[in-house]
Formats: sequence, structure tokens, C-alpha cells
Amino acid sequence: MENWINYPSVVLLVISLFWLLLLDSHRSMVIAFSILVVLVFTINIQFWTFGFALSKLLTSMMALLIMILTPLSGVTTEGESTRTGRIFRATALGFFLLLVILTINETSAFLNLEIDQTFPALSILVCGFLLFATSQEPFRVILGLLTMLVGFEIVYSSVEQSLLVNGLLAAVFLFIAIVGSYLIASNEKGNDQ
Repeated sequence: MENWINYPSVVLLVISLFWLLLLDSHRSMVIAFSILVVLVFTINIQFWTFGFALSKLLTSMMALLIMILTPLSGVTTEGESTRTGRIFRATALGFFLLLVILTINETSAFLNLEIDQTFPALSILVCGFLLFATSQEPFRVILGLLTMLVGFEIVYSSVEQSLLVNGLLAAVFLFIAIVGSYLIASNEKGNDQ
């Protein structure tokens, strides 16, 4: 890392990734995702303009708000995931984070990014993929897709800073949240019947 101020941000980011991946309640997942997005904003503000970084933060928060406002019949969890499942997800995330750390210099050179951007982006991508791949509940799946998109935006927005392309990415982000909200609501109706 080139900026020493990013060390606490990256440590908190990794903690929020584990928190997002391991906990079952929707409230704790929303809090972890909010912390994740704010930490990404603190890193992005160093490399992008303030308006550009703020637009990514606001888009993520709007998508999260769409997900939160979905009517639920109660506090739903994914069947109180087993201890083995949590150990698997934590081990997989730890393994992939170790892989990212060991290949960070080559990956940064290949992507032509700073290490301060590459490590959070790849860590978030991996966590989002694990959240998406190891879940069957619509809320967790959509949150995994949104997490993957946050990591992808860090990489892609550093390469392409066109306002139109990034506006389309924001529209895709919100579209995923709206479709996810619909799927969550229809899943709740199916469970009630």
C-alpha cells in the first residue's frame, strides 16, 4: 500500500467482508454492506473526483435502500446456516484473500492500477462471488451480486471514466436491486401460502 491511511480502511473492509459472508440476519448483512460501501468510498476518493466517488456511494446506498424496503413477513434467515457452512465460507474467503495478497503485485501491474485499489476490488469480488455461490436465499444472492458489482466498479471505473458508461453501470446496479426486491417479495409470498 502506498498511502498509509488505507491500512485501517483495508482492515475494516476485510472485517466487513467476513461479517457480510458469515452472518445470517438481514440487518447485520445490511450494516456490513453499508460499512463496505463507505470504506470503498474512502479509498475511491483518493483516485477519482469527489463527484464520481460520491455518485458510486449514492448508487450503492439507493440499491441497498431498495432491498431494505422490500416487505418481509418477518425476520428471515437462511435456515440458520450450519457451523460447517460458516467454516467453509470463512476458509474459502481466507484462502482467496491469501491468493490475492500473494499475487497483488502482478495483478496490479496487469490491471495498471494502484495496489490500494486492486486489493479492495479483488477482495470484494471474491466475497461477492462466495456470497452469491453459496446461498439459495434471494436476499443473500442479490446482495452477493451487488457486492460483486461494487468490486467490479472499482476496477472498471479506473479504466473507463466515461460518464455515460458509469451511468449505465449505476442503472444496472439499481436494476439488479429492483429485480432482487421483486424476487424477495415473491419468495415471501410463496412461503406464506
